[in-house]
Amino acid sequence: MNSRRAMALLTFVRALSICVLVALPEAGRATSYNCIEIKRHSFAYASSMTPAYPGRTVNFSIEGNKIAANGVFFHSEYDFDLLKSKGHSTSFRAHAFDVDREDIFLFVENKLYHTAIVNYGGEPSIQLNILECEADIG
Repeated sequence: MNSRRAMALLTFVRALSICVLVALPEAGRATSYNCIEIKRHSFAYASSMTPAYPGRTVNFSIEGNKIAANGVFFHSEYDFDLLKSKGHSTSFRAHAFDVDREDIFLFVENKLYHTAIVNYGGEPSIQLNILECEADIG
């Protein structure tokens, strides 16, 4: 390798390193949201229901493939796909399952769409939720 190519490669590696160092703090930081439930329905073979007290709140934070929350997110880790952001809004798909439940999420334009197949008790049920969210700036 001649010295010009070596110098060009070194310059490229330095520029790439600076880009990674600048991006890492943002990528490693958790993103948090405060949400309010707009719609919720549950369906089982013999019945369906809507909540008696709609409008529950859910707060969640995303860091890597982990989502910490005070409701709706019940698994410790998710298969997580960050989607192309529109403007300043984060978008993602998340999926997780265990013996008792399977959860699918779509978060786009600050709306969280959630579907779960839950097998607690005698009969499986399907739960659907839509929540409106705001980024927690603070």
